[in-house]
Amino acid sequence: MSGENIMYGNISKNENIKISILIYVLNGNPYIEKCVRSAMEQTLHEIEILIVDGGSTDGTLEIVELLAVEDSRIRIFHSLPGVGLQFNTGLREAEGKYIVICESDDYILPGMCKYQYEIAEKFELDILRADAKHFFEMEGGKELSFSVKLSKQKEFYNKVINTSQDMRILKLGINSFWSGLYRRNFLLEHEIFMNETQGASYQDTTFSFLSLRKARRVMLSKEAFYCYRLDNPDSSVNNPQKITVLIEEYQLLKERLLEQGLYEGCKEIYLSWKINGYLGFYDSLSYELRKEFIVLMYKNLYEELTTERFSCKELSIKCEKIVNLIMDSFEVLREYMFRYYKILDDTKQNLQRIELDKKIVIFGNGELGYLVYLYLLYTDRHIAAFADNNEKLWGVKKGDIPVLKPEEAVKSYPEAVYIIANEKYSEMMKIQLQNLKIKDGNMIECNDYGYFRKHILQSELRVR
Repeated sequence: MSGENIMYGNISKNENIKISILIYVLNGNPYIEKCVRSAMEQTLHEIEILIVDGGSTDGTLEIVELLAVEDSRIRIFHSLPGVGLQFNTGLREAEGKYIVICESDDYILPGMCKYQYEIAEKFELDILRADAKHFFEMEGGKELSFSVKLSKQKEFYNKVINTSQDMRILKLGINSFWSGLYRRNFLLEHEIFMNETQGASYQDTTFSFLSLRKARRVMLSKEAFYCYRLDNPDSSVNNPQKITVLIEEYQLLKERLLEQGLYEGCKEIYLSWKINGYLGFYDSLSYELRKEFIVLMYKNLYEELTTERFSCKELSIKCEKIVNLIMDSFEVLREYMFRYYKILDDTKQNLQRIELDKKIVIFGNGELGYLVYLYLLYTDRHIAAFADNNEKLWGVKKGDIPVLKPEEAVKSYPEAVYIIANEKYSEMMKIQLQNLKIKDGNMIECNDYGYFRKHILQSELRVR
């Protein structure tokens, strides 16, 4: 598959390959060269690059074959289509001590493999999971990006955790399986493969859950090297091929956990993953498909909740609410979901109606506040200030925008529009502004990170 011209050095099958970079692809022409070159340009040279093609017909294969002429570390494999099958093919063929995954429309920064390999070796890790950078590619190749943390709790980072004894990392619900590395023999010894169901989405759920559950040495890293693309309109996550795909994946996960005697010990966490997964899947669907999926979602969860004993102690407030609605009735659940998304859609319209010359204060300076900032910036709105209850931030500037005490913000900008950007405390923040005499008509609540990112910021940038 590779030619005689070697750009980065010849690593034979008999030499020590430190990392195998796995790239699975099906018709990825617009993005595949950037992805593969980011692997070729790693500062760690003792790597191999495994490209598993699922039958591309758009010129993808021709691109990777030309790249293989430049770099003999590239090996190309052919497979039937399906993320699970393609991933498993690459895993079985890999020779590196560690596995790194790079999806074909993403890319990785040059120092990723070297940094993560050294950490994994130093601490003898089974798994290293890392924060990531999410990005949109704008006109002229310019990127708009923001970092995404695995956890808001600092104590989870940079320490080795045995998940058989401490399942706090599993409780985080981390399903971004591509950001980090895995010790190959750990995966093979425990037979941790993806389910080989048809399609290109959600087969990673079982893999992510089982790998984190079985690992004895896991570490989270704050260093974000993985760049995850949000602007691919053909992304499988945004275009599920059938509405039963995630229900089937969680059934397969449960079967695997039962077979291995692991289910009872982590069934509460499994339920949390499942409900959050269903809510995210519902969000990805069109209005018509949502009406179909919520019927399946209700039947599946109701059956499980009534045939098994769950304490629901690992559920978030939002997921606990869903459980209570399900146990009430299907009609109550359906009405709640309709009203919830009606409120979110109204929020989107209210943001779009803000006049260009109207001063805006963003109340909240966390991850959601930053997304709101990006949205306002790229829609040419007038951001006067941030407001925040964290006194350590008062007087700090974010770019050219000051962070003020809420009372000071209201005093300086009494007629501004106040955008509340917080998932957990939005209602309390609204009451706080009301007590400071801000009118309800001058407040907009943004309290759903996923919806804002996908349906407000992402859709706006796609138009541009």
